[in-house]
Amino acid sequence: MSKKEEYILELENITKIFPGVKALDDVSFKIKKGEVHALVGENGAGKSTLINIISGVFGPTQGSIKVNGKEEKITNPSKAFELGIGVVHQERNLIDTFDIAENICFMDISTGKNKMKDKKAMNQKAERAMERVGLDLKPWQGIEELTSGKKQMLEIARAMCMDSKVLLLDEPTASISLTEADMLLKTVKQLKEEGVSIIYISHKLEEIFEIADSITVIRDGKNIGETLSASSLNKDKLIELMVGRKFVTETYNNRDLSKEPVILEAKDISSKKNPIPKSFQLKKGEILGWYGLVGAGRTEYAREIIGIDPITNGSLLIKGSEVSIKSYEEAFQRYKLCYISENRKEEGLFLQHNITDNVGIIALDQICTKGGFISYRKQNEITESYKESLSIKAKDIFVETASLSGGNQQKICIAKGLCVNPEIMIIDEPTVGIDVNTKGEIHKLIYELSVQGISVIVISSDMGELVGIADRIIVFRDNEIKGELENSKDYESMSTKVMGSILL
Repeated sequence: MSKKEEYILELENITKIFPGVKALDDVSFKIKKGEVHALVGENGAGKSTLINIISGVFGPTQGSIKVNGKEEKITNPSKAFELGIGVVHQERNLIDTFDIAENICFMDISTGKNKMKDKKAMNQKAERAMERVGLDLKPWQGIEELTSGKKQMLEIARAMCMDSKVLLLDEPTASISLTEADMLLKTVKQLKEEGVSIIYISHKLEEIFEIADSITVIRDGKNIGETLSASSLNKDKLIELMVGRKFVTETYNNRDLSKEPVILEAKDISSKKNPIPKSFQLKKGEILGWYGLVGAGRTEYAREIIGIDPITNGSLLIKGSEVSIKSYEEAFQRYKLCYISENRKEEGLFLQHNITDNVGIIALDQICTKGGFISYRKQNEITESYKESLSIKAKDIFVETASLSGGNQQKICIAKGLCVNPEIMIIDEPTVGIDVNTKGEIHKLIYELSVQGISVIVISSDMGELVGIADRIIVFRDNEIKGELENSKDYESMSTKVMGSILL
């Protein structure tokens, strides 16, 4: 193979300038055929911007892209597909009203190559694509009931259906179960063996070291040094390159909460959707971890407590008094109980609105005058105070929320929760898709809220996260509570105890 043919994709001096922001500054890297190339960096470093440029969502301000040694202008996604570049973005791009085959063969349909006339041929093509990524599904099935992991694999199957030679994966395992993540990583390895080149973005560094051949680090929109061999790095060195300093994972000390009153108690509560009764107590100022894999029933239980799925049996007590919460509005307005969803983009934020609009919609009782008019001065003051206190990194409070990194979006969700002056917060998967540095900031924020007397339930499938910040950990499996553990703050010891609880 000649030098010219060795690299299937080359980015040279890529710069991207948005109004008032230089998102990428002279970024370059190359990827060989059959190579897994990891792009790593903090939230907002420019990784997703780079993916959007390669896949034709928008073009670079400066710089060039070569495919198989030839310079190409990738002006739209169709051009990227034509060049053999497939992409799976963080946000799902499936159509709920289409069946599996129609979703996989979507590009054939949209470009008029198929026009859905030959359904049998489409089903056969979809079956071949699914077989290639290890999916055992019927092509005529609907997609609405599929798990997040299976939907993610469908998107990869769609890229393979288009005979992609380069596959871009942006945080592919952020919201899927461990079993599904293992399946996805296995598929990546298989595609690599078949000669597919893969650009892989993930904040899960253990995945990077498992599958990547080479790594490019991006910080503040710039390359940090040359592309590195994955085997030449360890986790600590990679984090140091990403954040620009040595990074120490914070573990918060155990606290004596024995004299604190119980602020929230569930006694054998269940709902129509989740009939298995469960009980727990939460003390004032406590951080209570709810651990379990995706699908273990943690989020469903939280939805019962906050009134989205009303409790049908058992009793819920707040400050010792039995309550009946019929809606989430009642939960946060009357009982100062707020919930921050794991799905911040769809359930937590108005992405096309700015920061102050997102905060203001929750703070209406604080920003409305007696005559019912909104005081925008007051709204902006409140938003500015949260921007400062939560260290939200944005040019100003009028920036569109969609343009911010995942970590800063999560901080806005927390700001919205704090607007109701909560006494109890339930935060679901607070650091999914967030870099190690911002993850540490959010952990510190949760701890500081608890010190102020706010009781916090943290739902997480990251055992290390809960060992670092929780006072106690409740273990879920198959919609049941399988164990309740005092946190020793020793990861290996806690992991052993948690696995013991799950296997009971």
